[in-house]
Amino acid sequence: MTLKHYFEKNAVYYVTSVTYKRKKIFADVTTARFLLTTILYHKYILEFKLFGYVIMPDHFHILIQPSEKYNLSQIMRAIKGNFARKYNEWYYNNNTQFNQGSRRLSADYNVDYKRDYRGWVYIPVWQEGYYETVMRDEKDVVNKLNYIHNNPVRKNLVDEPSKYEFSSWHQYFGKIREGIQIPIDKIDF
Repeated sequence: MTLKHYFEKNAVYYVTSVTYKRKKIFADVTTARFLLTTILYHKYILEFKLFGYVIMPDHFHILIQPSEKYNLSQIMRAIKGNFARKYNEWYYNNNTQFNQGSRRLSADYNVDYKRDYRGWVYIPVWQEGYYETVMRDEKDVVNKLNYIHNNPVRKNLVDEPSKYEFSSWHQYFGKIREGIQIPIDKIDF
């Protein structure tokens, strides 16, 4: 049974979303960059503030404040849904295991897939739902930012946060880096 999400006006949320069966799809640089692009797109469309992020191989964390127009659930549904749809389009177009251009997999292809109501194959991308925690004060926010920025080090992906591409660490410490950069909003306490 899934717990209902609790929404508080003007709250800052620490959010975690995990890939289906913890598959490491974001270990691929192109896929991780595409998720960053998806978050950036929705940041402007859904008018939320983003204070921090990290994309890990099998999950991501964001520190976010929804606008009054869209709640956290709507934002997460848009980010995860649009990413999953585009990821499946890309996967379908770039893999030869599909039979003669149809959206049906050959019987010998060993992959986790599901079928929609039309019988079309899709690759599940996300675990259902997401986890959120409301930040109570400045200390909570700082602690979560430190957790976010040091997550790649804790998981032995890099030896220091500055070496990880898919993190807001660079924006906080004024470091220029290659790749997609999502503007980080200033936190007002």
